[in-house]
Amino acid sequence: MSFSRTSARRENRSWPALFFAFALLTTPCLAQSQSSYFDAVDTDHDGRVSLPEFLDRMSWAFRQMDRNADQVLSPDEQLVPNAPTLTLAEHHRRLAEQFRRQDKNKDGWLSPREFLAPPA
Repeated sequence: MSFSRTSARRENRSWPALFFAFALLTTPCLAQSQSSYFDAVDTDHDGRVSLPEFLDRMSWAFRQMDRNADQVLSPDEQLVPNAPTLTLAEHHRRLAEQFRRQDKNKDGWLSPREFLAPPA
């Protein structure tokens, strides 16, 4: 099967969103209130989420799916048929981009409002 360059780019852009959605849906804190969810990610309880805290929490699903713990999600470890191989480093790069987009005031931290806003 052959894909055009445009569809490949579209697929590449949608992958982080799908993975992020999967991470949120499979996170045990989802049933808790938004405030409790923020508190669960804000592990040092300073009222803001740092990039390391964000990466750790948003990588939960990756770690669960990485059955052989090699920091690489092979196609057979993923829920999306024929998904490309994804390394933890690439996943973190994409999450860092998401973090920067959500950090609306560009202070390097996510406030509760920024963190709980839908990803752009």
